[in-house]
Amino acid sequence: MKNPFTLFRSSLFFVVFVLTALPLSAQPLLLKVLGNEQDGYTVGVDHGGRLLLNNSGEFSLQLCNLDLSTIADLPGWTGRQWEGDEKRITLKRDSYIPEFDANLLVMVTYEVVNPNIVKKTVELFQPSMPGMYYILQQTSKPVEKPQRYVSFEYDNFPGGFVHEIYPAAGFVTPGNDVVAFLTDAGYKNQFTRNTRRRFSGRGGGFVGMRRLPDVNLFAVATSTEQAENNHYIRQTFGEMLNLDAGTESLLPVTDKYQKEGNSEVQWKDGLITITGHPGGRAGVEFITPFKDQKLYTISFLCKGNTGVAVKLFRMKNGVKTIELEHGVKYIDNFPANEDEWMLFKGSILVPYIENDSVSMFIGSQSGKECKLQIKDLQFTEHQPQQEPYNLLPLGEKVEKTTYIFVEPWKSHQQFMISAQSRLAEAKGFQGSQIEKMLYANFNMLTWITDTRDFTPFNVPNMNYAPDMYNRDSFFATVASYNKALNISIWEQWGKTQTPEGGVGTIITPLMGSVEAKDNEATIHWLIWAMLNKRRFGVELPQEKIQKAVDYVLNEFDADRDGICTARFSLSQVDIVDFDPKTDRLAVNQGMLAIALRTIKELGFDISEEYILKAEEEYRNFYDPERKHLMFDRNFPDIITHTDLEPEFFSLWLFDRPILTNEMVQNHLDQMPVLNKVSNSPHPEYGTTAPICVRKTRDEKGFTYLTGDYQPFEKFGEDNYSDGKSDGFYYNGGSWFRAEYCAYVVGLKHGWTKAEKLMENRIWAEIYLHPEWPFSKEFIPTKYTTTDSWWPSTRGLCWNVFILMANEVAGLRTREMDPDYR
Repeated sequence: MKNPFTLFRSSLFFVVFVLTALPLSAQPLLLKVLGNEQDGYTVGVDHGGRLLLNNSGEFSLQLCNLDLSTIADLPGWTGRQWEGDEKRITLKRDSYIPEFDANLLVMVTYEVVNPNIVKKTVELFQPSMPGMYYILQQTSKPVEKPQRYVSFEYDNFPGGFVHEIYPAAGFVTPGNDVVAFLTDAGYKNQFTRNTRRRFSGRGGGFVGMRRLPDVNLFAVATSTEQAENNHYIRQTFGEMLNLDAGTESLLPVTDKYQKEGNSEVQWKDGLITITGHPGGRAGVEFITPFKDQKLYTISFLCKGNTGVAVKLFRMKNGVKTIELEHGVKYIDNFPANEDEWMLFKGSILVPYIENDSVSMFIGSQSGKECKLQIKDLQFTEHQPQQEPYNLLPLGEKVEKTTYIFVEPWKSHQQFMISAQSRLAEAKGFQGSQIEKMLYANFNMLTWITDTRDFTPFNVPNMNYAPDMYNRDSFFATVASYNKALNISIWEQWGKTQTPEGGVGTIITPLMGSVEAKDNEATIHWLIWAMLNKRRFGVELPQEKIQKAVDYVLNEFDADRDGICTARFSLSQVDIVDFDPKTDRLAVNQGMLAIALRTIKELGFDISEEYILKAEEEYRNFYDPERKHLMFDRNFPDIITHTDLEPEFFSLWLFDRPILTNEMVQNHLDQMPVLNKVSNSPHPEYGTTAPICVRKTRDEKGFTYLTGDYQPFEKFGEDNYSDGKSDGFYYNGGSWFRAEYCAYVVGLKHGWTKAEKLMENRIWAEIYLHPEWPFSKEFIPTKYTTTDSWWPSTRGLCWNVFILMANEVAGLRTREMDPDYR
């Protein structure tokens, strides 16, 4: 494979790699030792002959023994010795901690990664105690009063803790440079950004946790501190806030509310009685006392014959906007009982929300005749107890790695792009702008499982947290050559294996999941095993592999005729199930062929004849008249990108096609490409294509799904009838990973439009929504304004899989991944 940086013969290679250009500071960053032997040494970051920061120490450290009975504080740590030069400086100090009769060895290293980025690593080591808990804080103080502070989501951040979709914060200097701070991945720096857990039992949504870790992972001086000329950006590692300890105060509950829906409501003496009638939701809505950057608890008792819905929304100038997400989420059906009072209690973390008000709906969304009672509704404001949870074990080194980057301030959009790209560069990653952004996002969504479990945990995005999904974590993690991470997360999924051999689909902290079904999860797990063996030479657990192989063969082809039958789609389009099993789906047939070839490589007795039969059945889904693969034989006019996914797997994993050039080219020619934009790389083409549409024989050539031609049964009828949600989600949303991989399949099969559409789709992911220059779950293909895009889609992790797509396309090599080296 050629080095991708030499491939400039077509516009594709030029655009993909030249778009990496970002603002660069004219003056490179240099390091200086500050202080003296008596007072201790620190490191200054020099930019053009001027120091950027005025720090009195490198960090502050709070140490506790494991029962939290003894505390030792080390404020403003400085080095006793130093070595190095203007590109790399190391500080050292060995200390005796009398509170514990223990020794502590510390080393702090600064390294100029490139002219714009500095890496800082703090190493802690103690050989004296079975274990210590600790909280480590790094406080960075600007030398000059900043023009303003910025965060990933806000151009002008007022101060307080920063809890957003991507952890980054910075300040703009009087000279109009931005000095910004980043962190290494959570599984390396031992943090989680989770704020909630599932309820017990199925459904119910998410509820805010009672012990909240890493709320202050990033924080900016508050407005009060700034008024007192106390400016800083702080990173805090290992801190947990205990809402069941500390102090708290009850807040008044308003007596002003409005009735919602077809219902009668009585609110008297703290008892809310709701009688709902068919048609929509029934309940009450009112303004809460919640304010920015505070922690609260909502609690109440409920009783009735319907589940309870609890919804929080931001209100701006009296207009309801987006849902508040950091705690209560998706609570549509909290279980109620007719005979006894059920307690609801959950925390709410309110980040900076631009001083918006917060409204609350409580009631029923069943749309049916119902009766519901709510009493003892309380809002509690917390000043929680701070507790350490990061662990410094006996005789083992722990590290905290952070980064500083400096560049001219251009725009908030550019800051968001840089916050992602600079992190990737700081970690030694090579690639295009979009590749860097996706790689950084993947790292920021891979943290620890829990405060008592530092096992790596990868979530799709902040909206899907706290859950790790099999499919998402597979596509995200295999895009990296990180051996430890691949093996760790793969082994976690192996631990979910059922007695029948199936692998689970969800792992969720602080609660269980029994969901293991005949979707593609077990096939992905076997592919992952094969990749771990290829890449890292690991010895596979043969008993688990055997059980997974037996499960796949018995579930998907019990009679060994090469025809796949299953209850679910073996792809992301998983919104319908089949009882009895079906053989109607093209993607399922293709994934059986991939599974068989994988099983054969794993050393099992699978004949080539059997595999070829399965591949032939995949090709048989191609309709020569319609000129595309049939998504579902019962709905032959529907076409999807996911039906090319097995072909991508075959090209990626086995370097061999299953489909013919004609099949692939015709299939892709049938997909409409929408959202034409004049400043895209190729304005004559659209920038996004729907993952799933119905082909028609009129001039338009396609239509979104309707109620009278609906492969998704009740889900589709409820959500996609009468033009509802046209262009959104699986009714025509443009999913980057699926679409881009389909174009790479086209590229390998000689489809002439592939390169230009790959370029356009990359452009769309970054620039189509100018305020959202980051990875998304999907992009709508039909919308009036970007205000209608779903906020819950922001920051999706699995799109980093295009690193593998670009390897197949010849646009990158394995050596560009720092973990491969």
